Amino acid sequence: MESTLTHMLEKEDYLLDHERELNYDLPWNPMKIEQRIGRIHRIGQKKEVQIFNFCAVDSLEDYILDILDRKINMFEMVIGEIGMILGRISGEKEFSDIIYDIWVNSETKQEREKSFATLGTKMKRAKTGYQKTRELDDKLFGDAYEL
Repeated sequence: MESTLTHMLEKEDYLLDHERELNYDLPWNPMKIEQRIGRIHRIGQKKEVQIFNFCAVDSLEDYILDILDRKINMFEMVIGEIGMILGRISGEKEFSDIIYDIWVNSETKQEREKSFATLGTKMKRAKTGYQKTRELDDKLFGDAYEL
């Protein structure tokens, strides 16, 4: 459950006076994380933005951060790219539902780690596919092309 403070900050239009974000109640949906970051890292922001993600070791959020940060470097990507990658792996299922299914259906820690590793591999492949598509679009359309 998201905190009241986080919910209030999500409703703010611009947070250009802030340069740090502390995420301690991470949502399961990476798009929400990306939206939070986008609220303080906007055009016009004059300070370097720092994002801190807190979670308990071996928690569900720890597995999610591992995939998003270490596997696909989400926090170095351009805003909007994560949606393109998730669309390539989730099909009919929401990302949060995939995460939930892995968490509740894994009977052991090893099984859970293997399932999350498999998801991480799929996301790496999806990111590579997205990057190839983007490169082709750039070659075909140049700077005039927008997603």
